Amino acid sequence: MDNLTFAFYVFLMAFPFGFWRAKSKFKSRDWMLAIHIPVIFIILLRIYNKIHFHTGFSWQSVIYNLIAFMTAQYIAGLIYKKWKKKKELN
Repeated sequence: MDNLTFAFYVFLMAFPFGFWRAKSKFKSRDWMLAIHIPVIFIILLRIYNKIHFHTGFSWQSVIYNLIAFMTAQYIAGLIYKKWKKKKELN
C-alpha cells in the first residue's frame, strides 16, 4: 500500500472522531479520547500494512499521516459546527 492510500485510510479513521472531538468540551476526557483513540487504530493499521504488504518505515509516510489526521479532525469539526449552527437556526 503506498503512502497516499495509507493516508486516505488514516483520514477515514480519524474523521468520525473529529465529530466527537468537536462536540466535546476543550481538553476534557472525551476531547482527549477523541484525539488519541484513532492513533491506536492507525498504529494497528501500520502493523497490518507492514505484515501484509511488507512496507517499511519512512518519514514521508509519517508526514502524510499527520497531515491526513489533522485535516480529518479539522474538517469534521467544521462540518459539525456548521451543522449545529444550522440546527440552532431552525
